Amino acid sequence: MDPTTIANAQRLIQLIDMRAKQPRSPLMQQLNEWGLSMSHVRLLGLLAPDREMSMRELAEALGITPPSLTALTRRLAQNGLIERRSHPNDSRVTLLALSEAGRKLHHDLEAERLAQMVRLLAGLSHAEQQTFLDLLERAMRT
Repeated sequence: MDPTTIANAQRLIQLIDMRAKQPRSPLMQQLNEWGLSMSHVRLLGLLAPDREMSMRELAEALGITPPSLTALTRRLAQNGLIERRSHPNDSRVTLLALSEAGRKLHHDLEAERLAQMVRLLAGLSHAEQQTFLDLLERAMRT
């Protein structure tokens, strides 16, 4: 690795760390109080807005084992964010879907995430935004 790339990588780590140290929003604080992680948020996203999925489908989509998914879904169910339903054609299969509270939480999280990205890009001109995103996209593909 060349020294310039290493220095730039260290700078990127510092920038990411700086972003992570910013105060949490009330919504993120609420997730923390409920004991919810970004894995929980990803699961909510898979079911949003009105999708039903089996435990097997969710485990595959998240790349986790069924026991790990059981633990994730237990916390979401305890907080009233998902509902378990019987599969109409196979009583052995349980389907999961967002509850009304889960749909609202997912909507609020997406709105907050969009607002954060708008604030992040606001300091750049439209041309700079496009360049930044093009370069980020190219870097993410490697």
